[in-house]
Parts: sequence; C-alpha cells; structure tokens
Amino acid sequence: MMSTTKTTNSGTTPPGTLGLPPHLSQLVADFELPTSLGFGQVMAPIMVVSDFSDGQWSAPTTVSYQPLVLDPACKSLHYGQLIFEGMKTFRLNDGRVALFRPELNARRFNTSARRMAMPELPEELFLQAVSSLSYHLRSIVPCGHGESLYLRPLMLATDVGLSLKPASTYKFLVIASPSGAYFASGKVTALIERLDARAAPGGTGAYKVAGNYGSSIRADIKATHLNCQQTLWLDAVNKTHIEEFSGMNFFAVIDGALWTPPLCDSILGGVTRDSVIHLAHGMGLRVNEAPIPIETLLAAIRNGTCTELFACGTAAVISPVHALAERDGTVYELPVLEFELSISLKLRKLLVDIQNGAHLTNYDWIRPVTP
Repeated sequence: MMSTTKTTNSGTTPPGTLGLPPHLSQLVADFELPTSLGFGQVMAPIMVVSDFSDGQWSAPTTVSYQPLVLDPACKSLHYGQLIFEGMKTFRLNDGRVALFRPELNARRFNTSARRMAMPELPEELFLQAVSSLSYHLRSIVPCGHGESLYLRPLMLATDVGLSLKPASTYKFLVIASPSGAYFASGKVTALIERLDARAAPGGTGAYKVAGNYGSSIRADIKATHLNCQQTLWLDAVNKTHIEEFSGMNFFAVIDGALWTPPLCDSILGGVTRDSVIHLAHGMGLRVNEAPIPIETLLAAIRNGTCTELFACGTAAVISPVHALAERDGTVYELPVLEFELSISLKLRKLLVDIQNGAHLTNYDWIRPVTP
C-alpha cells in the first residue's frame, strides 16, 4: 500500500494544484491519444490517491496509473462498499480546459458515502483531486466532436476480514479516460424492462453505488440480443411507472412540454438532469416533474402527442431515443424531427455549447482548471 502523510478530516486540504514529479510529467508528455478513443477504454497515465485510516484522510497524491493491491478478504470485494462518480473535463474553445459543475459531484459523492456507511470526503479534497488531475492532463484532453476527458472518482473499503460490519480503512482514487461519445452512432432503441428491477424503495437506487450498475447488466444483455441499445426501467413494486434508463435519466416531450419522473429513493439525481431542467425553464418550456405511467407514455407515442424521448447523463450528454421496444417484438417509434422542431436537439446544442465555453450563461457552471 502507498504511504501518505495524514491530514485531519476537518473539511480543509492543502490549497492549490497537487505537485507532479518529473517522471510523472514525462509519462504525460509521452502519452499519445489513439485515433479511435471509444468510451472509457483508454486510461490516462496518472491518477490521484488518498487513504483513510484512524478517522483521517491522507493528503492526496498524484501517482502513475497502476493496478491496486487488494487482499482477497477485502470488504469491498465481499460486501460492496464501493461508490463512484462520473464527470468530464472539457476543452474550451479558447484552448483552456474546464470542469462542469464539479461541486455537485462532490456533494453527491458524500451523499452516496453516507448511505453506504462510508466516511465522507472533504469537498475541498475532492475538488482539488479532480482539478489537479485535469490540469496535469490538460495536454491530452481531446477536442473532437463529443470528446472529453472522462473522470472517475471512486472510494472503496480496504479492510481485511469477512465479518459484516463497516470498514475502518478506505481508498479514494480519481482515474481519467480520454473518451469519445458514449453512443458512437446510429439510432437508439430502448427495451422496456418489465421483469427485472433496477432499484427498490428504501434501497440504494438514488446513490451512485457500484451494485446498482452490476444488477442492471443482465437486462442490458437481453436488450442487446433484441437489437436495443438501452434498457428502460420501471418501478420495482408494480412495474407500472417509468424510472430511468440504465445509467441515465429519462425525459419525454409530450404536447410540447418536458416530462421527467420526480426524484425518489430509487432514481439517481443526475447533474445533467438538473442542468437540463434549468435550461428548459430558461428556454420558456413547461417542465413537469411528475410520475409517468408506461402505458400512458405508449399511448402518447401511438397518438402522436409524444414527439421525443431522450436519455441524459454525464456520459451520454443528451441522447435522443428513437423507439421503445417490448420483448414480444412490438416497437413504438418516435418521429424523426429536424433541429428546428426538436426540443432535445436544441437542449443538447445549448448544453454542449456551455460545456465548450461557446455560450455564456448566468448559471456559472464552468470551472476553468488553473494551477
């Protein structure tokens, strides 16, 4: 395990950007972006780490990207004490790099930690880690269409032992991946999942916990076998109301208004979701955060009052969904709209322009990364 100097868990951390030794600077300088990035496939050569023990977080340090050494009896491997975040560093039009609303990720990270009986991480430490890593990797932040430096902060329990109780030692890391678009190309069809459940009331669905995503993989495999690119999840109890896509929030345009399910203990509150709602209000759109019965939505698609569906999230940004499908082969197609008539495409352009620094707003969402 890497040794680090302790700092108190008082909510303060050393100011400024973390240092980068010459050998790590050389690793970054020697790193070459491949022609095809994919999403989350190419790993940056450095990462940030901090350890928790004796009630304290160590000062974060920058190290080379490397495998973790974990004991086979490590509690995170057995009892799932593992949380994470997803965020991006963008290349601005003026050449600088910037984070998008990182304070919301820091806040949500601690919300997840509390739910999983894990220690909170001082927000200043979280922000210092993601900002420093972004700064040191600024030369490899891609600038192509749909490209960014994807950041993955995570925390896992490192205690050794098989007793079921909270761990006393943890590791925090931030790794990075120069990435392209989440949906590379083509139309997106989502399979309505009427059997499995993503999250139950009172569970961990509203938190960014590793187990939430692992339990959705089986349904996603079924969707792929039916030529679908996404899974649309319904509520766990009655399977009657829409909750979210796998890893993304759900929006529909019905009668010219924006609809999205209200947040609850089985729906993750996405940073992109919150941003979309703010932007929609700014565009003068009606926004309804209200329960959406799946049968009501399907009827609205059939009669033409529902004109758009889209998924939104850090990875996918805003991605139109062109059809919903059932296991029996029934497909509910949405009309293909030109930009002038599409609310989702206008929202996407506005959001991307803000993230790239091409559109200035009063929201103060962009955080340029500086030393």
